Amino acid sequence: MCMKATCSTCRMLSPIYYCFRQDETILTALDKTSWWGCGAHIPSVMDAVPESERCTCAPKVERDGKEYPPKAER
Repeated sequence: MCMKATCSTCRMLSPIYYCFRQDETILTALDKTSWWGCGAHIPSVMDAVPESERCTCAPKVERDGKEYPPKAER
């Protein structure tokens, strides 16, 4: 079963990360959503997440002709 997860890399890729790395409120806003689990249920987890809130890391994972963020670290 797959579940929502937070990408640990997206936050650090933001240009403002190093300016605000002590402010957890701002850092939480930089977090992007990915998935974690077996990989069989990625669409059921990620299709409800707007593109603007999705992890932008590569390589993407393709399921049913759609691209999704890579699996997040747990």
